[in-house]
Amino acid sequence: MRRCVVAVLVCALALVGGTAGSVSAHAGLEVSIPSANSVLEDPPTEIVLDFDEAIETSLSSILLYDAARRSIPLEAPAAGSDDSIVTAAVPTSSDSALEDGVYAVIWRVTSADGHVVEGAFSFQVGTASAGSGQDLIDQVRSGSQADASVRWWYGLARFLSVFGAITLIGAGWWLLRGPAEVIRRRRSRYMAVISWLALLIGSTAAFALFAAQAVAGSLSDALQTDRWGDVASTATGRMILLRTALAVVFGVLLALRRQRARGWWRAVAGATSVVMLYTFPAAGHPNAQDPAALWIAVDLLHLAAITVWIGGLLALCLTSAATLSQPDGIRMARRFSLAASICVPVIVATGVAQTLQLAGGLDDVTVTDWGRLLLVKVTIVVGLLAVAGVSRWLLHHDGAASIRRTVAIEFVVGVVVIGLAAGMVALPPVPPTVAKPFDTQLTSAGVIASITVGPGSVGSNEVHVTITPQGGSIKPVFNVTARVSLPAEEIPFLPVTLVTEGTNHFSGTVTLPRSGDWTFELVVQITENDSVLLKTTVPIP
Repeated sequence: MRRCVVAVLVCALALVGGTAGSVSAHAGLEVSIPSANSVLEDPPTEIVLDFDEAIETSLSSILLYDAARRSIPLEAPAAGSDDSIVTAAVPTSSDSALEDGVYAVIWRVTSADGHVVEGAFSFQVGTASAGSGQDLIDQVRSGSQADASVRWWYGLARFLSVFGAITLIGAGWWLLRGPAEVIRRRRSRYMAVISWLALLIGSTAAFALFAAQAVAGSLSDALQTDRWGDVASTATGRMILLRTALAVVFGVLLALRRQRARGWWRAVAGATSVVMLYTFPAAGHPNAQDPAALWIAVDLLHLAAITVWIGGLLALCLTSAATLSQPDGIRMARRFSLAASICVPVIVATGVAQTLQLAGGLDDVTVTDWGRLLLVKVTIVVGLLAVAGVSRWLLHHDGAASIRRTVAIEFVVGVVVIGLAAGMVALPPVPPTVAKPFDTQLTSAGVIASITVGPGSVGSNEVHVTITPQGGSIKPVFNVTARVSLPAEEIPFLPVTLVTEGTNHFSGTVTLPRSGDWTFELVVQITENDSVLLKTTVPIP
């Protein structure tokens, strides 16, 4: 049985490490200034990034490169008008102002739920041909993601901390209320020390590795103490630090375990346990939901129920068959059975609620790694519940001593589920929004119109229109007007102000506030009395 337990623990660690290597993407960039693929007459004075959720400005990085792949010095990123906006000023002095050409912006931020997100886009100053922005991005986009080893070890640290907390708090809670001889057993003391070490080491390592991941560094960056101050100023960093401090408190309580019957010891242990469990949802996905307090409470209830269940399984594993045959052992087993019958529905209900909130429904659950891992987790949990049903049947028919083997299997499978859950924390629950410039060519009455809308996402978009009159004439058309609407949302036509960039070349900016299929209408006045209407649909994801 010990070998089986060790093997399954190794599998759980491998699952965590494997999922931790995946690229995270949580906060999404909604609007940027300049917008992606835009063509500007004058150089921008600042780079503005507006995300769909709060970000940690202190861990943000914005880099700007010119066509020669030279880095353009920017001022340190600063917070914008709200906590979802970050800005960086662009040099404007005569000797350092941006010249005409193509530029690439490489950005990296840490979202409020503690996940590092990176991206890139290009823009152009001046209308002369300046080369491919994507080619420039491909050339300079390096170092925007932490080493795979950092992500693996960070995932392992998260697993150790949550595993240590659940087993230390959960099993400790049951052992304090169980037969006295069980808590005095050597294996119970070993369990407490191992769980405490996992919690302390996992929390300490998670803080240092979070710093390395936030700066897209290597394992050596985890030891750079100058990074720790920036991490400590973030919500996630503060929660991990608090978790580490609480682990130290647990260490003191373990050292004073002979005082465990006293009221002060139990009060401190209880308060420390509640705050410890709180640090996990407060540093994860629920912290980025709205309202955050509600979803943190839901996840806290979910984690507390898991702690009582898994902790009870471990406590029963530490109890001998002889003790389970005695009245105190039988009462402990029956109390656990009753508690499990309450905790399991709570776990399921809160888990379903969080899944629907995070993924926005189940339509795209198989599209993301998060959703696929969720299905694996659910499948394993169904098997776990089946084993739990066998344990319950044995308890009521063959006595408490008969459930030790099935309870051990439940605990081992439960640890695997914890590993999967720790891996899911690093993954985005919704598929990333894929935006790309819209480009089409329309023809009517011999007039050809080439239309580009970029970046093709919610927010500000650059519009470029090139007109070729009938017969390919280069004679300027009399006038061009454009407008957009979103019929599905009953948004009426909004005007698109176009300015002349050259002969029959027009540009402008339009803000598309929602996703959907936008109707784009273009009216080309070839002469004062002759006009053509062209229409197309612009999909915005």
